[in-house]
Amino acid sequence: MLKKEQGRIFEMKAKKVLVVLCILIIATGMIFAAGAKEEQMKIALVPPAMISPYYASVISGAKEAVDRLGYDLVTLAPESESDYIAQVQIVDDLITQEVDGLILCAINSDAIISAVKKANQANIPVIMFNTQNELAEGNVASYVRYDQYEGGAKVCDFVAEQFDGKAKVAIIEGLPSDHTTERKGGFMDRAKAKYPGIQVVASQPGDWEREKGMNAASNMLQANPEIDVFFALSDEMGLGAVRAIEEAGSDAKVVSFDGNPNAVESVIAGKMLSTLSIGGVGTGVKTVETNGQNSQGRKKSIRLLMLIPISYLVKMQRNSSLNKEEEI
Repeated sequence: MLKKEQGRIFEMKAKKVLVVLCILIIATGMIFAAGAKEEQMKIALVPPAMISPYYASVISGAKEAVDRLGYDLVTLAPESESDYIAQVQIVDDLITQEVDGLILCAINSDAIISAVKKANQANIPVIMFNTQNELAEGNVASYVRYDQYEGGAKVCDFVAEQFDGKAKVAIIEGLPSDHTTERKGGFMDRAKAKYPGIQVVASQPGDWEREKGMNAASNMLQANPEIDVFFALSDEMGLGAVRAIEEAGSDAKVVSFDGNPNAVESVIAGKMLSTLSIGGVGTGVKTVETNGQNSQGRKKSIRLLMLIPISYLVKMQRNSSLNKEEEI
């Protein structure tokens, strides 16, 4: 009897120990799971606005990268590409939320400096894309970019090729920014240096928007009906120029900058002559990847031109069924 009683007591103690062990295992698993969740990086992407399909492409690439790397992605932007005050406020709010990384395309390079400095103080790495020049102050961990000046020059080369070195060109500018300065400057400097027959006869702002681009093209056509080609500094303005040309019954052509899907469709349809692809999806992927690589704030400049070829998608005039993509 004594042995049976001792066996029963031992069995009860063993069951209690097993229950305690199970509870400990479950609790430990919950702690590890919570810890893993807490350690998941939260990356914030702040473009100038959501108007241009280029930024939609960047966001698409960023989503592809965060899904693969196991990060969270937050995307916020001002309503207008001119509202740099709102962009700075968005970045300040994200710093307060203690995100793990910031990916920015600044509307105004001077205005964004205060927010970058706050991120530096909070030890949040900052990655900037689609930015030609480095900030005057503040520590930016990495710049992911392509050469906008060289892109503008290559557009000029293309126009000279298509028009046998002689053309009257009108430029549709974006908002005042490095983007406008570099793209326009690259075109004009190349024309001055190599193509005396390429004349820029007019230039007006379209503020990166399709309707404003259409209005700018209409105004320039009325004043200069002899225009041969419009160089739109973005696809959205280029698509607006296409509408203005159709309404005016002009034979002018349009070359543009971005390589967005809707512009590619316009090229294939024979409405636009070309669009310069600047690799939006690849930019999004690279910014997220670079954010992880710069967790210690190491400064590394990455030239996207070396990573993703800038190219023209051109509708060949001699064969309407043939499309040609050329690296530049």
